[in-house]
Amino acid sequence: MKFIRVICFGSLNSFRQPDFHTYHKTLPLPPKTTVAGMIGSALGISPEKVNDEWIKNNRFQMGIVGKNNGKANDLWQIRKYTDKYIKDYIKGKNQYPFFTAVIVRELLYSSEFILYLHFKDENDYELVSSKLQNPEWALSLGREDELVLIKEIRQMNLEEKSNISFCNTILPIDFTKTPYEIELNMQNTSGNLLDEAPKSIKLPITFSYNDDGAREANEYQQFTFIYNLPIKPKDSRGFYDEELNYSFQIF
Repeated sequence: MKFIRVICFGSLNSFRQPDFHTYHKTLPLPPKTTVAGMIGSALGISPEKVNDEWIKNNRFQMGIVGKNNGKANDLWQIRKYTDKYIKDYIKGKNQYPFFTAVIVRELLYSSEFILYLHFKDENDYELVSSKLQNPEWALSLGREDELVLIKEIRQMNLEEKSNISFCNTILPIDFTKTPYEIELNMQNTSGNLLDEAPKSIKLPITFSYNDDGAREANEYQQFTFIYNLPIKPKDSRGFYDEELNYSFQIF
């Protein structure tokens, strides 16, 4: 199967886990919607157009492998507007129509992301490859100011293999329902197996936009994030990059 392999690096990146509120916990790797947003920036198109033209019709599939060198917390002070505060402000009871609150955003430090992009249309390989090299807008993974530096863009062919293990990747599998084996090796663990255990998370895969441009999750899918601990799902199949010694599945 044909892929574009994109190797990129980021200093500080975050991918908010949607079920966390005041503490913005990050996913260890960018989901497909985030990668689609990076492609949209390269092409110079809006998030809504990315959703309609690239995500909803599954115009591309991807696999990803990546690591980071630690985490940091970013402290934010935000303003919250409520009907009560606005009404009290109009009546002169409050000095401001809002109150302040503090949230914490978790950030990944010094990350490497290896993207494997597969397209339905043969023309998209050249289109995306050329635009990633000469993007219309700045390329980021995470928030718009969380920029990435692309070190390699290469087209390659990989064959699907069976009976392989995975680590530091995303699998389109719900591990709460799928049996798997752990290939325990203390060289691959941080000392806390709970931190290294695979985690299944439901994430949005498509969105709908209202007239004001605000988006709302439309469809969800369960994904499992694999950390440094090698995991072998039952009847596992995937692609193996022999050059970099990485395994991944596409979704």
